[in-house]
Amino acid sequence: MPEDPAEVASLRHQLSELTAENAKLAHENATLREAIMARDAFLAVAAHELRNPMTPIRGRVQLLRRMLRRDDDNDALMAKMEKGLEQVERLVEQYIKRATTLLEVSRATTGQLHLDLVAVELGALVQEVAQGMAPIADRAGSALEVRVPSGAVTCHGDRLALEQVIDNLLSNAIKYGAGQPIVVSVAEALDRPKACLVQVQDHGEGISPENQARIFSRFERAVRPGEHHGGFGVGLWIVSQLVQAMSGTIEVASTPGQGSTFTLCLPRHGQNLQDS
Repeated sequence: MPEDPAEVASLRHQLSELTAENAKLAHENATLREAIMARDAFLAVAAHELRNPMTPIRGRVQLLRRMLRRDDDNDALMAKMEKGLEQVERLVEQYIKRATTLLEVSRATTGQLHLDLVAVELGALVQEVAQGMAPIADRAGSALEVRVPSGAVTCHGDRLALEQVIDNLLSNAIKYGAGQPIVVSVAEALDRPKACLVQVQDHGEGISPENQARIFSRFERAVRPGEHHGGFGVGLWIVSQLVQAMSGTIEVASTPGQGSTFTLCLPRHGQNLQDS
């Protein structure tokens, strides 16, 4: 054991640095293990969710092929074919949405979200997305109402990203709206002159306060008794990532049993929300 005080101090310093380095490595290893576990869990869910739609798609295609072999009345056959093709189209659209979600998760996780920020007229965009979602809302028993002002409300954002955000919020409202009316609206923020608002309001079961605090986190969803909805648990996380990338905000207000309102706040074109 060295007796020189300077040497002892040096060894203690080296030992302290080594201990700190070991602690840092242990923390990095734990973080890496958590990341790997999260990745593996997500991939397991993703594989399951992407495989599921293929079974009914294959079944519908096989049914259509059998129908073509029959000597049915032509008009009746055409009606059945049209209905069957509509169902296949809907299933394919669901599959594409799942695949798109996987791609966006990958991009957001690796910091590779690249947006083309331009002037986007929100009223026209919301009407377009809502029109595409109307048949889905109708099948769920929910009337979908769109409220847009007569004048243009132009935000600074990425059109494709905004389409995905609004589509996601409407899908969420339809899924949990309990067949009640859904309202999507566009407005200029009265209290924030540099901001535009999009709100999606449902009148379904609502979200508890504890779930409101975590639904925008990755791999998290509001836990509802007896729920059997599929999904990755990343839809609202992707929404939050896209909105943040456009310098916007997303919030939820909800009372259990009375529905939920999601409010998307975006900068007006040529403005910066940070300076509001």
